[in-house]
Amino acid sequence: MTSKQILLIVLLAAAPFGAAAHAQSGFTVGGDIGVTNAPGHGRSYDFGLDAGYRLDSVLGLELSYASLTHYETTLVGASAIVHHPIASRLHLLGQFGLVFWTESPTGYDGSGEAPLLGVGLSYALAPASSARVEYQLVPGASGRLGANLDTLIVGLQQRF
Repeated sequence: MTSKQILLIVLLAAAPFGAAAHAQSGFTVGGDIGVTNAPGHGRSYDFGLDAGYRLDSVLGLELSYASLTHYETTLVGASAIVHHPIASRLHLLGQFGLVFWTESPTGYDGSGEAPLLGVGLSYALAPASSARVEYQLVPGASGRLGANLDTLIVGLQQRF
């Protein structure tokens, strides 16, 4: 792991502790399922987990893990999530971050980093529970796939 990666992880992990006074702040945990497409490599049916901290009603930080089963690839990410209300229980989401990927198919072992971009919708099911649908793009993924990863995700999140 490079010093740049370590610094990014430390900054994202420390940031929530300075924002505890915001009214809608809180820790979040979630899970999701998804479908990823890498051109020329078919589809992968995936699962993921995330944990984060809502700094306020607009900005959150999130650490995520995803397993892309068909591609034998795992992604570990750190990102900022921007929430923009468009109705009383519906928010538009924007996600910007960095993922560290590892491939381990038979006869190959690769790893690297790439940007993570996402856009989606979040719907409040209850005051601290929400469902979200999101499209994520990991452009220019390297390794055996050598292609962009396009993923459609459906998930649930709980805030504490």
